[in-house]
Amino acid sequence: MIRTWPVLAVVFVVGLAAAAPALAAFPGENGKIAFDSDRRDGDDRRGVDEDIWTMDPDGGNLVNLTAASKMDDLAPNWRADGQRIAFMSDRVTATNPEADFEIFVMNADGSHQTQITFNALDDEEPAWSPDGRRIAFVRDLDPIRGQTDDDLLTMNADGSEQRNLTSSPGVRDSSPNWSPDGTRIAFLSDRDGDLEVYTMRPNGSSVRQLTSNDGFEFQPNWSPDGGQITFTSDRTDSAEVFVMDADGTNQTNLTANHKGSDFFSAWSPDGRKIVHLSGDYNIFTMNADGSDQLRLTKGSAFDFESDWQPLPGGD
Repeated sequence: MIRTWPVLAVVFVVGLAAAAPALAAFPGENGKIAFDSDRRDGDDRRGVDEDIWTMDPDGGNLVNLTAASKMDDLAPNWRADGQRIAFMSDRVTATNPEADFEIFVMNADGSHQTQITFNALDDEEPAWSPDGRRIAFVRDLDPIRGQTDDDLLTMNADGSEQRNLTSSPGVRDSSPNWSPDGTRIAFLSDRDGDLEVYTMRPNGSSVRQLTSNDGFEFQPNWSPDGGQITFTSDRTDSAEVFVMDADGTNQTNLTANHKGSDFFSAWSPDGRKIVHLSGDYNIFTMNADGSDQLRLTKGSAFDFESDWQPLPGGD
């Protein structure tokens, strides 16, 4: 995977097309927000590698969960019980000597970081199933730079029983996101020429296209009740966060009144808030209707790919 986030404001489409993780939105009470960032420990200046951090919903209590890896740790995704995080990393290990991206899991506090995929290809963008038994992810089957062959796979939570759902040579299928009831997986695909949002059953059947326009769509994310999906689109010549019904109808721009580009949206577990990234690479929250945008992070660091922890006790 070619990471191009630092030039996102200039070449937004190229950057997000390289990888646009879709994150889980399971119901519960609102816990911490996980995200990846190149910030240095203790301040908001840029560093070298990207780590996975957590923070409180107001932006406080920042904790670096992967500081020890010294490589890129990206795309955190909370399990539905809020106790585990899946993520991708290119850290060098005895079972990853070539520093490929592989899928890892860890506890919510960063402990017990465990590699669960092992191959010479990049495995990316993990997404838990609602029951916590399966993980959907992306495998780059063509490691040659500039060529595309990304498929969607599922596997057991320990990495076993991997199954390719899309098997589409020359096509980019990416950003899997499991519906809260477990019956559908939303994803991105350029199978019809540009990136659009699709859904399918967890076995890869019954594919449905939800968006169709001249722009590019990115990163679908189900609401906790399964009734809506947020996604990013550049159809207005600026990246914006949109929401639509789960069948693709009633597509609405939520960030039209917010300056700059807005992307990487993820619902809060109670369904009342949406966390997203703005064009200055900082994380914001807003109400589910797009109102009351609140900035959580600041500084020169690049903050990306936020996901909200679900805790027991929500409706």
